[in-house]
Amino acid sequence: MSTWGTGIKQSDEFLDVYEEFFERYKDDALAIQVYQTILDEYRKEFSDEEASPMLYTVYYALAQCLWECGAKDDWLWQKIKTVIETDADLKFWNESGAEPQLEKSRRKALQKFLEKINSEPTKIKKPKKTTAKREPTLHKGDLYAYACENGYRVALVLDFVWNSHLTAVSEEIFDAVPDEAEAMRSHTHILAWFPVRASIPKKDRIPIAALQIRGNYNNRAGLLFSDFTVGCTSIGQREFFFCPDTANACMEKNKIGRYSFRALLNPEILPEFQPRIPPEYL
Repeated sequence: MSTWGTGIKQSDEFLDVYEEFFERYKDDALAIQVYQTILDEYRKEFSDEEASPMLYTVYYALAQCLWECGAKDDWLWQKIKTVIETDADLKFWNESGAEPQLEKSRRKALQKFLEKINSEPTKIKKPKKTTAKREPTLHKGDLYAYACENGYRVALVLDFVWNSHLTAVSEEIFDAVPDEAEAMRSHTHILAWFPVRASIPKKDRIPIAALQIRGNYNNRAGLLFSDFTVGCTSIGQREFFFCPDTANACMEKNKIGRYSFRALLNPEILPEFQPRIPPEYL
């Protein structure tokens, strides 16, 4: 016997069954159904008469689990009552090589356990809820529209790295949601890495198409705006990205242009993400 004491729970078999029960007792599972499934599995394993006493500990563990969950099976309760009151457990205990002087302690533990499962638990265990990690609702290649103040803009997800989407947002504002061909002729107003939480919510996205984009955009396009506004491929000293005479964005230094959505399908068109260090150290 894999036991280390006279207590009901002081057994490897008891702990194995107990752990298995609560691994299955999740979400919408019913305690009685979990109990019946485990019991059936063990009864098939110990089906012959000589091996049946091996089930005593299984009965105790399952009864403990049901009791903690506020459930009860009359057959199991009667079976345990019979095993304890007829000293069948003690006979098996002694035949398994237990020390004779421990019989009194074992008898006391059995009686205490029987009283316990016939009482009301102070707290009922509920099945644990499975907490599956939520998958992103945006994927590489998603082309969609969303409503803005004067119509609709289009957005295209070019890549997903870590927890950010590289997303192009159209310069054009459409009166109605465009089709794929019209959307892909758009030019970029913004092209940037947006954290997942900063993307347009799913409820506000109007799907247009799911494109197959195979290129790798990692380390490209730190933050790009169209040449009507500003662009930069990293964060550094002001003079690295702006003309010192006019304080306007210097597109040549930023190495960016005005891109169509279709041209952006080639990642090589985008400048590489510059290191976050001053230019004199480059």
